Parts: sequence; structure tokens; C-alpha cells
Amino acid sequence: MTLRQGLEIFRKDYQIHLTHNKEHTSTEAITFFNAHDIAHVIFDCDISFYGEGAVKLWTIFGTTLGFWNHIRGYRSADALSLSKKFTIRDLINDLPKLILITPKIIRRASRMSKPWPWEYYEDYLDQSIVSIREEFNIRTL
Repeated sequence: MTLRQGLEIFRKDYQIHLTHNKEHTSTEAITFFNAHDIAHVIFDCDISFYGEGAVKLWTIFGTTLGFWNHIRGYRSADALSLSKKFTIRDLINDLPKLILITPKIIRRASRMSKPWPWEYYEDYLDQSIVSIREEFNIRTL
């Protein structure tokens, strides 16, 4: 499956949750969320509280975006408001698992052969996800 196909499946599976498909979404937010969706596919993360936490860790430690640009991107895209969809139950169920898996994600991200290009992923859209993960030495959870 190509990255483009994986992205299409991701968007189809989660279409009601993707706020950047709504009217009046800024170009900056759309650009940020497109890269974020790609990260979900590349790092094989769903959109649960656990999956969102995991993709944030992968983004910070395994992409060219880094921590501070990640924070700025989330603020400018108003992505922090998306956390309202999670409940206390989600937090109780997923936070301990996320805390336990954090060192593993950081270790795997540090072993990548190069960081995933957050903004410049277009050249990879028609490559297979398997070959991309091999090229970057991405070992998903």
C-alpha cells in the first residue's frame, strides 16, 4: 500500500473526527494537519488518546518538526481544542499505557536513519509505506 492510499484509508476511517475538513479552516491549519495525518499513517497511530499521544511523541522525536515547532504548530492550528473530544475515561485508560510506551518511542525514534520530513513528504506519497519505513528505519509499535 502506498502512503497516499494509507492516507486515504486513514481519512475515510476517521472522517467525522478530522476538523481540518471543515469550512473556514485556515491554510496554515490545513497544512499542519495534512502533515499530522501523514505522521499517523507513517507511525501507525490511531486517533485514540493513546494514539494521539504516541503520534505527538513520534512527531517530536522522529520528524524534522521537533518540539518547539510542534507546540507552535498546534497553537496556530488550534489543535489543542481537539483534546476536548477525550473523556476522563480515555485519560484513565490510556495515559498509563502512554507513559509506559514513551521511552520505547523515544528510543525507536533515535534509531531512525533520518527524521521523517514533516513538511516535505510529497515525494513519498506514491511509495509503499513498507519501503518508507525501511528507508527511515521506522519500527512502529
